[in-house]
Amino acid sequence: MAVLSQIWWLPLLGVVLHYVAGVVSKRRRMKAAKLPPGPKGWPFVGNALELASSNSNSIIHIFGKWAQEYGPIARFSVMGEKQVILSDEKLAKEVFVKRGNRYSDRGAPHAVEYISMNQNPGFRPKDEGWRRQRNLMHSAVSIASINKYQSLMDDEATFTLHALLQSPSSFHDEFLRYSYSVLTSSMLGFSVRSASDPYIHHNEDFTAEIMKSFRPDCFPSNVFPFLRRMPSWLVPSLRTMERLRREYVEQMWSFRSKIEKSVKDGSAMESIYKHFLLNRGDYAVTDEESVHTFQAMIDGGTRSPHNNLLTFLFLMMEYPEWQRKLQKEVEQVVGNDRMPSYKDIPNLPTVRAIVKEGVRFRSIVAEMGISHCLEQDDIYEGYFFEKGTVFHATFASILMDKETYPDGNLFNPARWLEPSYPTYKEPLNVYPNCHNFAAFGYGRRACPGFEFAERTLVILVAKLGWAVNIRWPLDENGNEVRETLEYEPVPAPRPMKFGCNIEARNPERAKVVERAAEKLNME
Repeated sequence: MAVLSQIWWLPLLGVVLHYVAGVVSKRRRMKAAKLPPGPKGWPFVGNALELASSNSNSIIHIFGKWAQEYGPIARFSVMGEKQVILSDEKLAKEVFVKRGNRYSDRGAPHAVEYISMNQNPGFRPKDEGWRRQRNLMHSAVSIASINKYQSLMDDEATFTLHALLQSPSSFHDEFLRYSYSVLTSSMLGFSVRSASDPYIHHNEDFTAEIMKSFRPDCFPSNVFPFLRRMPSWLVPSLRTMERLRREYVEQMWSFRSKIEKSVKDGSAMESIYKHFLLNRGDYAVTDEESVHTFQAMIDGGTRSPHNNLLTFLFLMMEYPEWQRKLQKEVEQVVGNDRMPSYKDIPNLPTVRAIVKEGVRFRSIVAEMGISHCLEQDDIYEGYFFEKGTVFHATFASILMDKETYPDGNLFNPARWLEPSYPTYKEPLNVYPNCHNFAAFGYGRRACPGFEFAERTLVILVAKLGWAVNIRWPLDENGNEVRETLEYEPVPAPRPMKFGCNIEARNPERAKVVERAAEKLNME
């Protein structure tokens, strides 16, 4: 017994020695690891000065330049914050998907965090609140949930097609109305019948301001932390942030109170939000978490379809051979007497390929992607990455990878349809689709609404292919007026205004569209 009392500390010593050995081993591995290559920065500020004067589009070009110069893993810093650019899809999947437990935190710009009170699930750190919000989003836009509102999407696409035949030059506004109405009718329980609806104008103006919160040239506190501690009367951008935060909160709770009121008085239409309120006990989220979650889905679900539909129109003018292939496929499947519906989509792989390739094409010229933040020290590919390092997956490089996307600068839906391409998958009644597509993000931070977005696009593209011809506008001499596709300098940007001629392929199809729209109006 005396001997035992003297060696009680041996197991404890073993634990301590094991811990010390682990620490020493880790330090040796980290010492042996190297830092990735990257651009040299200035003392203290790093590369902040180069980025601070840049809008989102020029940052895309800067990241692309660094990726070309330093390779698929490039390092830079901003005011002491370590950041890494990943420009290879295999690396991005390895890091964000296979190692997602370490790389799923967020590194949102300061202005975004402040305005959203760090509660928007798209930018919120990975905590228990974020997990509850994520579960709510997955439930709200699950395939089962979307199936309930699929007929609404079909109806909205018919309304849009009819409006375009009545006023072809209104395609910018009509696509905006469609993007909003598909989402509001399913998510909130009301449709939007005009692009001049005050709801659209208010939300568009507000969203445009919110989008600027990602830009260091508009909000310097994103790059220079010392500004965050200064009084707002000295820093105009801080006053703007305070105003946007107040408006953001007011808008979220305004939606909530209106829908709650309509649910109580029995006037509420069926919607995802109504279902949530009636089954509130089935969800673990707090009230504050739920309003932020629905606001995030509204913001993300309106801008992207509008941008992609405008891009689609432009691409059909720029690549008329693919417009002809689209029209031919829809005709073969549907015939002349009816418009396509969702039941036809499995038999329309060219439609789905054009949609997916359009999303890819827009992403390489206009999308920065959203950052991930490393939650613990890590060594990958022989490089050491410190906890807190912010990682950027650059779509402009990833979706242009020469091995995966040959001639990636060209719009080529064949890459999804022909076995000779590395992106081809079969069966073609399932593929191509946007599941696990890099343009919608990676791992636990991937966009949960990709299925909703894809269906919104596919049904309208199919109907457009069946009903209309899309051509360049003509000048007074009958010559085509060709333009270049340019995007606004903001995150998730939409194309700049351009001209387009939209006309019915023949009078009979125009009558089919008109009869369908009249039937919906009577209902």
